[in-house]
Amino acid sequence: MTRNKIQRKTLILNSHSLSYFQRCEQLYKYQCIDNYERIEPYYPFTKGAYVSRILEIWYKAKKLRYSVTKLENLEFKLFKALHRFKGFKNGDGLLISSRIQLYFEKYRHERFKKIIATESGFSKVLYEDKYVLFIYEGKPDLVVELPDNMGLAVIDHKTETMKSNIYHFNNQAMGYLWAVGCNTGLYNYIGLQKDAKDGDVLRREAFTFTSTQIEQWKQDTISWYYRILSSTTNNKYIRSWNCDSKYGHCQFTDVCEQPNERVKLIQINKTFKTGKGYKSW
Repeated sequence: MTRNKIQRKTLILNSHSLSYFQRCEQLYKYQCIDNYERIEPYYPFTKGAYVSRILEIWYKAKKLRYSVTKLENLEFKLFKALHRFKGFKNGDGLLISSRIQLYFEKYRHERFKKIIATESGFSKVLYEDKYVLFIYEGKPDLVVELPDNMGLAVIDHKTETMKSNIYHFNNQAMGYLWAVGCNTGLYNYIGLQKDAKDGDVLRREAFTFTSTQIEQWKQDTISWYYRILSSTTNNKYIRSWNCDSKYGHCQFTDVCEQPNERVKLIQINKTFKTGKGYKSW
C-alpha cells in the first residue's frame, strides 16, 4: 500500500499583488491572474518609471565611486536621454529635466556611508511547512548604509504631482525592511508640480519601525497568503466595490459595472491586452 505524497503549494507575491487582493479580490484576479494591462499605458506611471530609471543609473555610478568629473559627464548624457525621450507630454520633458538637474546638484555629495544595492531584486521565504511555501518578492530602489553606525536603510523614489506624504505602515515599506533586515526607511520625493514651492520640489521623509512592528506585519501577511491561496485554489474572487482611491477609480470599474460576462469581455478587449504579468525582478 502506497501513501499519496502531499504536494506542497507555492504562492509568490510582492507588495503590489498583496495590496491588490487586500483592496479587492476581483482586482487581484484581473491584474495578477489574468495579467490584463491597459493598451494605452497610464501616463503618470510612465513618468515615474522613467525618473526611477535615470536615478537607478546615477546611483549605480555612485556605488562604483565615480569621480565627480566622471559623474558629471554621466549626468550630461542622462540629460540628453531625457530630452530625446518621446514619451513625455505637454512640455513635461523640460520640467522633469529641471527637477533631475536640481536633484543631482543637491544630492551629489549626500552623506551615505555606502550604497549597498540599487534596484536589486529579492525573493525571500516568508513562511513554509510541508503544505505551503510562501515567498515574498520585491525590488527596492536603493539600499544604503547610513553614517554614524546607524545601520541600513531602504530608500524608495516617489514622483508626485501633488504634495502628499505616504502613510508608511504599508506592505511595500514594511515588507522591504523585513526582507533587508533593517528598521529604517526613507521616501525620496521628487515633485513634478509646475508651481511647486522650493521646499516641495525635493524632500525626504524618514521613518522607523520596531522589530515587533515588522514581525506583526509578517504574521498578518502570512494570514493574507492563506486567504489568497484559498481564493486561487477555489477560483473564487469577490468584488469589494471599494473602487475609489486617491489615484481615482480602479481601472477595471468599467468592466465590473457591466451586467453580464459577455459585455464584460467586450469591455476588457476594448481597453486591455494580456501582458506577461508583473514580476518584481
